[in-house]
Amino acid sequence: MQPGSAIGTSSGHPGLPDLANLRDVGGLATYDAHATRHGQLLRSATPHFLDAYQAAVLVDEVGLRLRIDLRSRGEIAGATSTALAWAERTVLLAPLRSGGREAVPDLDDPTAAMVAHYLRFLDHSRPSFAAIVTTLTDADQLPALVHCTMGKDRTGVVLAVLLSAVGVRDEEVVADYALTSEHTAALLERLGEIPGYAERLAALPAESLGAVPETMVGFLAGLRRSYGDARAFLRTAGVSDRRLDELTALLVG
Repeated sequence: MQPGSAIGTSSGHPGLPDLANLRDVGGLATYDAHATRHGQLLRSATPHFLDAYQAAVLVDEVGLRLRIDLRSRGEIAGATSTALAWAERTVLLAPLRSGGREAVPDLDDPTAAMVAHYLRFLDHSRPSFAAIVTTLTDADQLPALVHCTMGKDRTGVVLAVLLSAVGVRDEEVVADYALTSEHTAALLERLGEIPGYAERLAALPAESLGAVPETMVGFLAGLRRSYGDARAFLRTAGVSDRRLDELTALLVG
């Protein structure tokens, strides 16, 4: 079986019922008439709920070699599967920070507020973006899984940057982001089981819990206004053209 081949674009993996919002970002069309490779780059919500059996499925059947965790160390403490920690091979801690929602101007439009929040990840997390690209393009690191807690905001921003950098069409990036909306209600209910998360979720504004296409459309437009394109942004983070070309070769077929 090809690594990751049993993971669909929206339905996850039958052996991983507790890894929510899991999907393969393969099969997305690029501007030069190619597509992203299946079984190379995966995205999901937190792996906190995985038991030993599911951890083994992720590592042995899916073939996971690298897990990229975008959460802060405080979030990770007490909220990561012990079974997965024993089974997995390589973990990259690459926390994404935005300076806090309180640093975003008070905007009447909820979508504009979320776009501003997302764009601040670029300003405050360049070292993490550089580490992600560098690690992905090191030898023998794929398949890789990118995740945060819900697999929506930080994961959505990182995947948007990576996919755009290898030439994926905007409409494909937007559609992939919006797939999270299919999982939000069940995911929020499950996250409430993690100590402290129910209170944290209750404190968030309602608009921050959705995954509407307009948010990603606005983010991609803002990325281009500020940096030109995703590759140019990654260069400002210290990523070389050689690494960017290697990333494209790995992810696009």
